[in-house]
Amino acid sequence: MGSLDPPVSSSSSSSTYTLDPSSLLILLSSDVPGVSLVVVPLSGNGFGAWKRSMIVSLSTRNKIRFIDGTCVKPPENSPQFRQWDYYTAESIWRQLNNRYGTVNRTKVFELKRELASTYQGSLDIASYFNKLKKIWDELGVMCSSHANSCSCAAKEGLQKEKEKDKVHQFLKGLNEVYVGVKSNLLMMHHLPSLDCFDNIVLQDEKKANQYISSVSP
Repeated sequence: MGSLDPPVSSSSSSSTYTLDPSSLLILLSSDVPGVSLVVVPLSGNGFGAWKRSMIVSLSTRNKIRFIDGTCVKPPENSPQFRQWDYYTAESIWRQLNNRYGTVNRTKVFELKRELASTYQGSLDIASYFNKLKKIWDELGVMCSSHANSCSCAAKEGLQKEKEKDKVHQFLKGLNEVYVGVKSNLLMMHHLPSLDCFDNIVLQDEKKANQYISSVSP
């Protein structure tokens, strides 16, 4: 998308041009060609989670504007013009969204059915939470949501309702051993965030494992 070349001379001036350190064209020491930007490569499944990870990775490297349509092509007389290769990145990103991000009613139905039948079972708390989160992320990409797109005064309330639904889904699928924890959490006047719920249950799981270890022969 861009590279940090040695200073080049402007075509309209004899002065030396040097890239601004905040420029999109700067390549950091971590920007090694061939190194994957995400842990799990895209395989055709789990596009929502992959897209979220890719956006985070590109954002931390100050490269997100190459794919989101906000990077403006410099004029031909600009020293940056010859380094600009934006259409390739934008085109690839658009094609991926068109191919994997287009709403597929059958896929949405399958994801919602999987979500409704997801329980902790033999999973530990972290694995159970991550399994739910993967489905939520996938649905978030595939389904347009009024709570995300609106700019009205009700937006905050709609988002809180979505968060509450996720909290209830998480608690509903926990094993019966956590029935006491679930009751205490649901009795709270102001429900904490989903991440907060997850941390509370994780701590309870940790204490239970420590107790089992202490009484085991």
